Amino acid sequence: MNTKDLILEKTLKLIVDKGTIDISISEIRNTTGLTTGGIYYHFSDKSDIFEAILQRYMVDYIKMDFDKIILEGSSRDRIHDALLYILNHFINGVEIESINEKINYRDVIILLTATGYAEDEVSGIVSQTGKDIGMFLTDLVEDGKRKNEIRQDFSTENIVESLVIMFMGIQYEWLIFANDDTDFIFEKNFDMTWQAIKFQ
Repeated sequence: MNTKDLILEKTLKLIVDKGTIDISISEIRNTTGLTTGGIYYHFSDKSDIFEAILQRYMVDYIKMDFDKIILEGSSRDRIHDALLYILNHFINGVEIESINEKINYRDVIILLTATGYAEDEVSGIVSQTGKDIGMFLTDLVEDGKRKNEIRQDFSTENIVESLVIMFMGIQYEWLIFANDDTDFIFEKNFDMTWQAIKFQ
């Protein structure tokens, strides 16, 4: 692992452990084992470190590679598996290679959102990812309608909106109530939503 990545990973771990972004260069120095000069060789200041952490662990992490989603079976299976994949993408931990540990991504979101760094970029990526999820689900719903597995009397737009609202509600639940069983909540809500949209 290169020194720059080590600084980012160790600093993120420090932020999560302390539960605050209010950390000093001396704390970063102590956790990385580097000198102040060694840190400043890679980053101009503490803000620069936070910007790089935000980019890697929030902006880049939010981006979705839809080609990795395996779609097989009925329309119900395909929509279910796609939404579950997307949900797990967001709620799984962030791998920290230098300490061979996963950090709860919920903690990362809460702490990095509080920084206010690169707010416009984060908002833009979140917005675009939401649109991409909507387009992805639109294709799945249209395919399900063609196969007579999804209702014809509801517009595709309304069905996709229902699926997205359900998904966002579960994501919000995970963010606010960390101890809830997200998989159980997902399955329960997906079943109810599917009953409403399946071909009658």
